[in-house]
Amino acid sequence: MDYKRVIVDSWRSTQKSKSLIVWFGFLPALFTTTVGILYMAYQFFAFKKSYLFEDAEDSFFHDVVLFIWDFVKANVSLTLPLVIFVVIFAVLYFLLPTIARASAIQAIARRKNGQNAGAGTGLRHGIMSFLPLFEYHLLIKTFAFFSVLFEMSFVLRNLGPVIFEMFLPVFILFLIISFILTLLFTYTDFFIVIDDFGIFKSMQKSAKLVIMNWKHTVLITILMIIIGIRVIIQAILVLLVPSLIVLITGYITTIALPATSVIIGGIFGIIALLVAAYLNGIVDIFSYTVWTYTFLELSSEKEISARDVLIDDIGEKSHDYHGHKNLEN
Repeated sequence: MDYKRVIVDSWRSTQKSKSLIVWFGFLPALFTTTVGILYMAYQFFAFKKSYLFEDAEDSFFHDVVLFIWDFVKANVSLTLPLVIFVVIFAVLYFLLPTIARASAIQAIARRKNGQNAGAGTGLRHGIMSFLPLFEYHLLIKTFAFFSVLFEMSFVLRNLGPVIFEMFLPVFILFLIISFILTLLFTYTDFFIVIDDFGIFKSMQKSAKLVIMNWKHTVLITILMIIIGIRVIIQAILVLLVPSLIVLITGYITTIALPATSVIIGGIFGIIALLVAAYLNGIVDIFSYTVWTYTFLELSSEKEISARDVLIDDIGEKSHDYHGHKNLEN
């Protein structure tokens, strides 16, 4: 496998896939980036108010609940619209990224095989794979790398360093298991979306494909690094957006009215969110393309059985290193 060609072809295809970037990259990234910003902000202030830094009387979670309750009491007329908005946002957050992933994989695979497939074609076929793909992601979410990290932060923040040290070997074991499962199930999504296999069969075939193609460990490592770079970029952007809002709002407050500073800070925050979501969308489509091209190439190779007889270029059976024909004893 030509690793450089896969990467270059994937990037060229991504540059030509503006519709995929907008619909299957940027749009779901709006929701995932927004939730990521809120979650990272919550983690920051939760640690800030924990015993590790301030040892405040009330936790940050208590402050959030109290703020929401006070806001609801002061704005009863806005309660129903806000609840409807939150429900719609939550539904789209849980469903849209999976639909976009399945649709993007369908469109990319069909384009790779010479079909004229755009965003509409990808969505039409990808939505058929949504349910098993969604169930699979729910199944492995507990063992996801960042899920383990968040669980570690929860234990450290709420139960203390002594309990954290007691559970540290368990967390390390879970991190190792998470890495192994992530590696073995690299191609599960693609068996589900492209080949329409069931969840457990796709997991089995993915593990077999990874193991049987052990010579391509270097390629898998490169792809894992690409995913790592994507996560790092997302993490930086997630931290950048609230930082810009806080800095800009704080600066403008010193020279203007508070209301003006909030409006200007909100505008800058929205712009930063849109830019972050678009960049994440580009990286996501590029990542999907690399993995799809790799899957199509590896899965198309015929597996050689122990009973298969290899024929050399001149039509004779292969010989062993002594020059004799290989015979069964």
